Amino acid sequence: MKFPSKKDVKRYFSQVAKLSDRNVYAVSIMLALAVVTPLLIYSYISVRKPDESISFSVLDQWKKAEKYPKLLVIGQNNTCHLWLLVENGMEKNVSCKVLLKITSTPISTFPVLTEANESYEMRIDSGKRWEKPINVTIEKPGDFHLIFELWVYDEETGEFEFSNKCVVLNVEVMEG
Repeated sequence: MKFPSKKDVKRYFSQVAKLSDRNVYAVSIMLALAVVTPLLIYSYISVRKPDESISFSVLDQWKKAEKYPKLLVIGQNNTCHLWLLVENGMEKNVSCKVLLKITSTPISTFPVLTEANESYEMRIDSGKRWEKPINVTIEKPGDFHLIFELWVYDEETGEFEFSNKCVVLNVEVMEG
C-alpha cells in the first residue's frame, strides 16, 4: 500500500481550500445524503410491519357502500337491510363485537353513551373476515342515528375495548 507523499497531501488541501464555502457545504450535504439515504431505506424496509389492524364496514343490502336507506315508512318499508363486515388484518385471532345503538339525540362523543339495541359477537382468525346480514326495524317516526361501534377484546384487561371505529347512518322514519 502506497501512502500519499507530503507534496500530494499539501496539493489536496490547497485544492480544498480553493473551493468556496458554498461548494464545501454542498459537497458535505451530498456526501451525508449518500451515506444516510440507503441506511434509512434499509431500516424502513426491514423494520416496517404490515398493516396490523381490524377493518370494519357497514354495507347496503347489495354489499356495497352506496345505497343506504335514508327514508323509511312505517308499515311499508321500515326495515333497513344491511351487512356488517369485520376483517382481521392482525397476526393473531381476535374476539370482537359490534354494538348497534339507535338514538334520535345528537351525538357528541364516541362511544355513544347509550345502551346497545343489538350486539353481534364474533371470533375472527388472523387474515379472515366475518360478515353478517342484519335487519334494523324502526317502529316510530323521527330522525334517527344508527350507530355501529366496533369493540375488540383485550386479553390483558379481560374486557372489550372501543376500537375508535364506528359507522353512523342517518335515517328518517315517517308514518305510512
